[in-house]
Amino acid sequence: MNPWVILGVVLAVGAAYGTGHYRGNKAGQEKIQVEWAKEKAEQFADHAKRQDEARQREQDLQRTSDNLRQEKDREIRNLNARATALTNSMRDRPSRPTAEAGGLSTAAGPGSGAAGCSGKDLYRETSEDLVQLAKDADELRLALKQCYAQYQSLRN
Repeated sequence: MNPWVILGVVLAVGAAYGTGHYRGNKAGQEKIQVEWAKEKAEQFADHAKRQDEARQREQDLQRTSDNLRQEKDREIRNLNARATALTNSMRDRPSRPTAEAGGLSTAAGPGSGAAGCSGKDLYRETSEDLVQLAKDADELRLALKQCYAQYQSLRN
């Protein structure tokens, strides 16, 4: 066989292989680029959707928290009004005697002679202190109640 024909066939096969490889590689790159761009767009869309859902959830939780806080504040205002009314009703009680006035009781045991020993005989200062202590305890109870409710809303 003629060496020029063999050389021509080898060159033709080489050129066909090179052209096919170049076109196939370029087409493959474009195909991968298109798939990558599509996947990236899907990821961005999914991310945006999840962000919107998270924002909505956050707003719902904030709204619930605000409602619970408003309810607690309303209950504390009612509690303060009741405590103020109760404290004002205690103003008619006698004041605690001072040591200089000699108002200390000499009775060592329980009896009717000891002033300030029953609930209706409490001194004004003592009763006001007890009202304040009860008010503070109720405020703490309301704050704890709000905390529990807020925690439960977060868990659900």
